[in-house]
Amino acid sequence: MGSLTVLLSAMDLSGISILRKLNITGSSIVINQGSSEEREYFPEEDCLFITTKERGLSKSRNMAIREAAMAGRELCILCDNDVLYERDYEDKILKAFDRNPDSDILVFFIERPERHRSVFNTEKPLDRLHAMKIFSPEIAFRLSRIRKAGLKMDELFGAGAKYGMGEENIFLFDAIRAGLKITYVPIRIAGTIENESSWFKGYTREFFRNRGAGYYRMAPVLWPLLCLQFAVRKRGLYRESLGFFAALKGMAEGKREYMTEKRIFLVGDYYSGTGPANATRGLLRALPSNTSYLKSRGKLSRALEIRRKIRGADHVVFSGHSRQNIFGMKYAKRRGIPSVYIMHGAVEYENSINRVPDEKMAADEREMMRLADRILAVSPVFEEWLKEHYPEYREKTGHLTNGVEWGEYYVNHNSSGSNGFEGKAGGSAVGGSPDPVKQTVSILSVGGGMPRKRINKICEAVKLLREREGLELSLEVAGDKGADSAEIRSYDFVRDHGILGSEDMKALYRRSRIFIQNSIFETFGLAPVEALLSGCDIMVSRFCGVTDIFRQLEETDIINDPGDPDEIAEKIKKLLNKGNNKRLTAALNIRETGWERRAGELCRILEDL
Repeated sequence: MGSLTVLLSAMDLSGISILRKLNITGSSIVINQGSSEEREYFPEEDCLFITTKERGLSKSRNMAIREAAMAGRELCILCDNDVLYERDYEDKILKAFDRNPDSDILVFFIERPERHRSVFNTEKPLDRLHAMKIFSPEIAFRLSRIRKAGLKMDELFGAGAKYGMGEENIFLFDAIRAGLKITYVPIRIAGTIENESSWFKGYTREFFRNRGAGYYRMAPVLWPLLCLQFAVRKRGLYRESLGFFAALKGMAEGKREYMTEKRIFLVGDYYSGTGPANATRGLLRALPSNTSYLKSRGKLSRALEIRRKIRGADHVVFSGHSRQNIFGMKYAKRRGIPSVYIMHGAVEYENSINRVPDEKMAADEREMMRLADRILAVSPVFEEWLKEHYPEYREKTGHLTNGVEWGEYYVNHNSSGSNGFEGKAGGSAVGGSPDPVKQTVSILSVGGGMPRKRINKICEAVKLLREREGLELSLEVAGDKGADSAEIRSYDFVRDHGILGSEDMKALYRRSRIFIQNSIFETFGLAPVEALLSGCDIMVSRFCGVTDIFRQLEETDIINDPGDPDEIAEKIKKLLNKGNNKRLTAALNIRETGWERRAGELCRILEDL
């Protein structure tokens, strides 16, 4: 049996006394919508208490889900500030998960004024019809499974959002569409306490507008039937304040308004596992729920889908290099729809320095840059490079720094770091690390034999330290073979692993002491972040775009000349004596560097277009 984490979203809380009020006895993450930006971990209560200025119930629930993922939690349940748990709620919920190992989401029974009986009398699958009878705190889930499915609360819906209701029903409908298994468990886990509702102000025109928008978001095809059945079923409740046809009209207005919300069409690979694909997937998860994306894989079907979805979009975003972008950009231009090209790399230059020139790819890249209304580099470093090397596009070039999918990494909330990350490596300054003279120390770099990674210069630096200083150092290399592979493999202290899967790569990070990214050109590069959070001390060249993520880089952390093995060797020695892992992890700003913030920046850029 695992453990359960309660995800509580509330407003203007004075502190963790809310836990006693709601009878929360186990682990919890509290998102308090207040007037400051603070986070504090209370170890005795196992409670992470976050205060944020951001508003919106769905937004705060999504924040709680991300924090739970970063904390390594698995079984979670949503919670409001009017829920009063029974004393054995944890035991009931955990036993239900044990009974239903194949269920991704469990829905329990919470007694409240409008519902005194459970929806079903036995455990059974929850269908769409009955999903409309559920409210948020009844929903528990296996976190890894909803994240794999890309599920989140729609931030256009719920208290404090534009459409002030229906977020939990939309969530369940999305789960059913994603193929997740939802089981209703008719066990009472809580009741409610009297609180003034933050969203329900009676059956007003606004109420029906919100309801109509929510029904259309849940099920566009069934929307007329859903509106009609609600208007008929609830007529006795609203007849004194609003007429039957006025209620229907209000729901129709909600649908029309929702249909006019700005729509983005995102074109790009989000499934292959490459760096650009991972970035596109992170962006897609964080963009508004009405964002459409390219699903077809065949050449002809992709072309037809691009035409169709561009016609229904207000903006088109092309992420990464692909010939299909040229067709899409031309079509968008003919229809007067602005297009943005997110450049994850500079194909022409990178192929040149990797000694594999490809004029066709280079010509395609130049054409995409010409056609796009806005070019976005994935880091400020790359933006400046583009402006220098392609001055003809300087005025339309900016940047959208890649985000980090922080939910993929474990956070130790007992850390003294302000953001909850704890450094685990870092030489004698952190303690517990081996004496580098007496024990072989493993250094890691990724990029294989690609010349632009300059791993051959790391080899020379390691050789210098082994010969001059007598240090027992080894070098682990991961990545595809390239023009420098033979030279790298010629050193007897090097182990070239080739291309590794994600799990093998994680294991390699964990058993390495120092990670070095020595690229002479790296538009972003997430590997240093992955290495840092796996416990490595890190060193990066000044040409790596990912440096924008780190707020406390010092001179000893940065390689100024990737071609100088003496500089690299000297800085390896300093890292061995005084690591940087704890300092850099404590300074990471997960809120400013996550994909949610990047998606918001992209939406503002699109509005400016």
